[in-house]
Amino acid sequence: MKIVITALGSGGDVFPFIALGQVLQQRGHTVALLANPHFAEAVAQAGLSLVPLGTEDEYLAALRQPEIWHPRRGFAVIWRQLMALTPRILATLQAQIVPHQTVLVGSTLSLATRLAQERHGLPAAMVHLSPNCFLSAYEFPVTSAQPLPSWIPLWARQALLAAIDRGLLDATCAPPLNALRATLGLPPVRSVMRRWLHSPDLTIGAFPEWFAAPQPDWPTSAVVTGFLRLLAHAESPLPDTVQAFLNQGSPPLVFTAGTGMTQAHAFFSCAAQTVAALQRRALFVTRFPETLPLPLPREVLVADHLPFDRLLPQAAVLIHHGGIGTTAAALAAGIPQLIVPFAFDQFDNAARVVRLRIGQRCATLHPERWRAKLEPLLHPAPALTAALRRSQQRMTDAPDASALIADRIEALARARFPTSSTR
Repeated sequence: MKIVITALGSGGDVFPFIALGQVLQQRGHTVALLANPHFAEAVAQAGLSLVPLGTEDEYLAALRQPEIWHPRRGFAVIWRQLMALTPRILATLQAQIVPHQTVLVGSTLSLATRLAQERHGLPAAMVHLSPNCFLSAYEFPVTSAQPLPSWIPLWARQALLAAIDRGLLDATCAPPLNALRATLGLPPVRSVMRRWLHSPDLTIGAFPEWFAAPQPDWPTSAVVTGFLRLLAHAESPLPDTVQAFLNQGSPPLVFTAGTGMTQAHAFFSCAAQTVAALQRRALFVTRFPETLPLPLPREVLVADHLPFDRLLPQAAVLIHHGGIGTTAAALAAGIPQLIVPFAFDQFDNAARVVRLRIGQRCATLHPERWRAKLEPLLHPAPALTAALRRSQQRMTDAPDASALIADRIEALARARFPTSSTR
């Protein structure tokens, strides 16, 4: 069986699909991973074949648009970029199709996966890494605003969600998508984000039920599996300079704004002031050193990129943007989190961490606010310690999400191609 995986976005969006591709390839399937060449090294290290989408320069140019990280305007910026790229991605994807032997797998941003599914009648699975991809009136997604009050009745939530779906999301998404669909001979669609983006064959929420339980108004094709994570190879230790720093003193604070965050100067400026005020050791993790303030406090080490499953068990607290992969890594390490969300799913992920009582959220880039939020995390009360241990144990006990998702994809293949070998 040939599995064509299309993974779009930053590292946190792409790395999980590398993990999935590894499992599927180990099971004997031919795997083509469509992603930007920025991830070529990680794909090669996993032993997978990369089908390049665009250029690394295009990837970096997209990340460097300031508006992309705006909590309200960022979605429209992303959608315009997606619509510009989708015809090229679709052509690349279609070139990978082997008739009667191909199953498609797409990340949330892979509109081309759904278009190819409809155009060619192929089985397809959409894999959403974050719960806020499922728009539900029962568990309203948290955006940059405060969470919807719990006393609002269900009928009012349903009406509000319908209005957002029609008046805000479809107003942005439907016109350009339907213009493209017309060129492909496909009929127009509506409720793009709430309905169309989910595959009727199989839609996977790659997170555990205790983090986000399925709701009555989710698509009938939806299942949840657990966090889909790409872990470091056993023979890949932390860099010597980082491990030496960790060994030289108390567990540090770890700060990161995400693998794709190019607008993090205010974040790291606030981090430097917070570290100085707390007189704590710290590790700043960023691929964009131009976002760092200079000079940095003496007790700060800077790293380009680190395997968090190796680093975080040796850290005191993780201060981050709220990306789902970073959130899951902190859960697995059993350390508290302070989440400072910028855009997209980060606000909803932060709300779930707060609900689990394993961390805090701070909406402002202010060192005094950060310091106040960090104090109880640095000196955890018994309730926080117990909650961290409970979440960590859940992560430890969870079955491998890559294997569970691979099982589902193989079952889909068997149902659609009963006479072909799927192993």
